[in-house]
Amino acid sequence: MKKKLRHFKVDYTLDWGYGVAISKIREDLDVIEKLGATHVDIDVGKAYGDSFLEIKVYSERMETDEECLEREEKQKKWQDEIKRHDLELLEELQKRYGIKNT
Repeated sequence: MKKKLRHFKVDYTLDWGYGVAISKIREDLDVIEKLGATHVDIDVGKAYGDSFLEIKVYSERMETDEECLEREEKQKKWQDEIKRHDLELLEELQKRYGIKNT
């Protein structure tokens, strides 16, 4: 069982535009830390000739044993479903083209 690093969005809006006061940033950082945030992702983009900031707040942690098992079970079910589908398709094609199993 290999655990993965998980990311969880923290529901908080950081209204940091151009010229935001350092005191406001410190205040916001204190609030989001109390909400469990561990990371702030800041991206700059352009649309229709205007630039904008996209700021996301999230926490990052290793998944629990339960989450890991749940993820692995879902993955196994998905793989089993793909295999079932592939075998059905193979059978259909063998019938269509008169191919016998060897």
